[in-house]
Amino acid sequence: MNSDILINFWQSVATTVLGILVTLIAFWAGLGKKIISKEDITRMIQHESPYCKEREFIMERLAANKETQAALSITLQKVIEVMHELKVQIATLGKTLEALEERIERQ
Repeated sequence: MNSDILINFWQSVATTVLGILVTLIAFWAGLGKKIISKEDITRMIQHESPYCKEREFIMERLAANKETQAALSITLQKVIEVMHELKVQIATLGKTLEALEERIERQ
């Protein structure tokens, strides 16, 4: 009698383990194969994300902005040079005007 209980116990254990294995295999066959791996996600982010599609446009805009900024910097430098020349000319004209006023006052 004791051996019958022991046999029934091991049969139940074997049946349960077999059921769990069948369930795991069925799960893997149905859903497990469709689970995305970390490598797949990394590849998708690098090649298929909207950012990657817009990245080229963003980089072109940044390059265009850099060129525009360089051109504006050169123009600004030229304006500064012209302003300096004008300042010198105004100072020279001021001295000339003072000299003319002194001449007029002496006469």
